[in-house]
Amino acid sequence: TGDKHPFAVPFFNTCFQRMQRSWWRAALTPRNPYTGRSLIDDPALAFIEIVNEDSVFFPTFTPYDGVPAPQMQILERLFAEWLRTHREPTLAQTFARWGGGALRGDDAPGGRAGLMPPGDVVSRRDARARDTAEFLTELQRHYYDDTYRYLKAELGFKGSVTGSNWITADARVLGPLDKWSNAGCDFIDRHGYFGGPHEGATASYQISAGDTYDDALALRFETGRPGKLSFALPLMDLAYQGKPSVISELGWPAPNRYRTDLPVLAAAYGALQGSDAIFFFAMEGSSWSDHLANFTIADPALVGLFPAAALLYRRGLVKTAEPVVHLEADLAGLQALKGLPIAAPHNLDQLRMEGAMPRGRGAGGMNSDGIDPLAFLAGRVEVNITRGGGVSKTADLSALIDRRGRLVRSATGELAWDWGRGLATVDAPQAQGATGLLGQTKAIALRDVTIMSGNDYGSVLLVALDGQPLRSSARMLLQVMTEDQNTGWSAPGQGLRRILDPGGQPLVVKNIAGRVTFKRNDAADLKVSALDFNGYPVETFRLGAAKELVLRSRTLYYVLQR
Repeated sequence: TGDKHPFAVPFFNTCFQRMQRSWWRAALTPRNPYTGRSLIDDPALAFIEIVNEDSVFFPTFTPYDGVPAPQMQILERLFAEWLRTHREPTLAQTFARWGGGALRGDDAPGGRAGLMPPGDVVSRRDARARDTAEFLTELQRHYYDDTYRYLKAELGFKGSVTGSNWITADARVLGPLDKWSNAGCDFIDRHGYFGGPHEGATASYQISAGDTYDDALALRFETGRPGKLSFALPLMDLAYQGKPSVISELGWPAPNRYRTDLPVLAAAYGALQGSDAIFFFAMEGSSWSDHLANFTIADPALVGLFPAAALLYRRGLVKTAEPVVHLEADLAGLQALKGLPIAAPHNLDQLRMEGAMPRGRGAGGMNSDGIDPLAFLAGRVEVNITRGGGVSKTADLSALIDRRGRLVRSATGELAWDWGRGLATVDAPQAQGATGLLGQTKAIALRDVTIMSGNDYGSVLLVALDGQPLRSSARMLLQVMTEDQNTGWSAPGQGLRRILDPGGQPLVVKNIAGRVTFKRNDAADLKVSALDFNGYPVETFRLGAAKELVLRSRTLYYVLQR
């Protein structure tokens, strides 16, 4: 009717599938009159995502509500035919085996079997739920495999193709089924956001006076709700089937004063886990944002920290760990709704949060008998799904995860996540620094530098620019940041509080304070160039006998040279 998103329809409506393929052909194959090249042959087109944020396992699959009855009848007939092929020869026999009463859509004489929403599949887990899960898994896998073949073999696209992303109604039980349905494509994708509570009539897409909100520090696994923690962050990457693993939407949305840690955490833990690509959401143009909005990243707290963070990630200045958890899962067991002992948290952005999740279920939910979710902060976690399973292996995580001390160390020895202090440190030969509540620790001693911050919260990261260890590097970049906010921002008080004024342009940055002491023998002779916001030198000096760089209040970047 034109007034609803066609959730789930691409997976089963062949008319819609033909129409979708006509859109692909129309978008990809016409020749560009300026370049003489079609988009499908243009190397600027890196990859194709078949469907954005949709799945028969997402909470948006709501039969007879989000998916209208005429469309459901198509799916009901497909389910009935699948049951006749894979189960009893007649629907009446299948319904009798299921028991438990009829669902809307059940019609044995008419050749239709009704479907339940994914939340009910997980909560019931009876014979009907298990058959439903198996049918939906195969239906979705067939759609992605067939569409992949069309894009690669028929249209001739030479780039990479992914299926979909986002979140299932239960990450531990339905998450692996959803990922397996995508696994015929070139890489596995996901989306993820973190922030505190933000409530208001338009809170999903803008920050307004009268909204209520609270800050939340990811490093402490805060939720913004007193006494409630969540050991589920979208940085935690569960790799599937040996495929490249990508997060194509990542953000710490505003309002939240604790956003500066994201670039360093994403780079360091993305490198540790072997994440293959990280995309931040979202840029709204080619220049800096002039004020904070919900999904702003073009500000000093985020894009402002990309230079050193990108070098750390792209050059592998933090080592990728060997797997600390390797799971071999049996597809039949997953379709029987046995789930995995660990879940990949995605976390919803506020725009999609409302009404999406059934009550009592969270993005990173898992049973108490599962593998510690903090394993992601120790090293690589991976799962391989086959029709038969295999031998799973888990490292001794007790040597890396200290829950009493509230500390996780990486298996590589280069990273430490101290959620008790709200602080993460990077201590690798070519990259060293800290992010989080810097001011609560008098001195942060690393291999080659000691950081002392006069700011409660911020980020300090030093990276080598010449591929040499920091103890001998001839050229290094030091990057620092505190926090930013809109001019005129007003939300007095603590805890969940009201925004009196969201403020506006220009963005302002809290003055930087602190010092970094260098331990190397020749540190006194290092030449330091303090750079302006655009990366141009504004002042040059030597470290001197103290071997100490006193941070300028308005300087984010320094280049140090031997």
